[in-house]
Amino acid sequence: METQICFSDAYKQHSFREFSKIHSMTSYLAMFPPSLPHYFIEKYTRPGDIVYDPFCGRGTSVLEGCRLGRIGVGNDLSPLAFCLSKAKCDLPKLRNVLKRLRELNSAYSPPSINQVDPNIKMLFDTSKTLPQLVYLKEHLNISRSKVDNFIMALLTGIMHGKQAKSGSSIYCSIDMPNTFSFSPAYIKKYIAKHHLKAPCQDVFMLLEQRLNHLFSQSDSVFQSLSQYTSGYCFQTDALKCSQKMLQKFGKNSIALIVTSPPYLKNISYAKFNWIRLWLFKKSQKTYEFRDNLAFKPYATYLRRLFNSWAEILKPGGRACVVIGDVHEQKLALNVWEFCKGSSGLKLETILVDDIKFSPKTTRIWGNKKGRATKTDRILVLQKE
Repeated sequence: METQICFSDAYKQHSFREFSKIHSMTSYLAMFPPSLPHYFIEKYTRPGDIVYDPFCGRGTSVLEGCRLGRIGVGNDLSPLAFCLSKAKCDLPKLRNVLKRLRELNSAYSPPSINQVDPNIKMLFDTSKTLPQLVYLKEHLNISRSKVDNFIMALLTGIMHGKQAKSGSSIYCSIDMPNTFSFSPAYIKKYIAKHHLKAPCQDVFMLLEQRLNHLFSQSDSVFQSLSQYTSGYCFQTDALKCSQKMLQKFGKNSIALIVTSPPYLKNISYAKFNWIRLWLFKKSQKTYEFRDNLAFKPYATYLRRLFNSWAEILKPGGRACVVIGDVHEQKLALNVWEFCKGSSGLKLETILVDDIKFSPKTTRIWGNKKGRATKTDRILVLQKE
């Protein structure tokens, strides 16, 4: 068995709060903290290098790469993840976002909300807040404008969440238990049980407040945007994206891959984001991705993926792959046993990070005994 090194202290010297507030634009399940990609980026790359995450989620590796003067490149099938990562790898100027927000506000005319899904209607004030949300959903051109895409990314982060004890809220919705989307049936019961009434929120005002908060950075080494370099984002299957990377950057071009393939049968990203996904005009059924495979097809897919990385990584380049234990099996170790010898990469080491979940987190994820991720193992793979 390959050497396993305890890794927890290597990157946990710095807390999430020390890093850029832009990382926390929107809550996202099963994300790793910015300190993790920061550690590997500083250790294995130099400014100008390409850092790639083929399962980028909300874009933590991508933003940290761009922020450190590397070319951060992300990929994710989810329209939510794509929107967030695209926003973070091509940051617009604050003044341009403020200008666009005020243009949208000035041109605002309340649209009809008659066709809005009742499960969405129950969450928001229907006199002002929901019409504004529908208006923004219809008028933000996220495919053509990086400013509009950034505003949409901001909007996903204020859609729903918990009110302050004072009753004030930075969110558009009723007082929700947290920022993850519980099922419509659960929310209906929650509203009835707590006699909740949706607050009348001005979405444009909330967006402007959120924008100013996210851009209030310090000059610390963990928040500064002085070295920021724009990157790229793709929206396709991770295996297909290796070909896109090859076409865009060529062979032997990527210095570092930092990623975490979706946890095996453990988290439904669509289920916990159905409210935010409404903004992208799709039903949640559209977004059941490759995160619920049995072990063999999962490992086979990763073996093919590792082989595709061997073509795009530089000689000596590394792929740091975070895989959590689930179902009481040592998933990362089993994956490597399946892949070694035919993956095109060699295993340099296995880093171990023990995770302690709070009962609240376990409840949110819906984990039953034996299903919660207990340990993250990081396969550090290298191209010879």
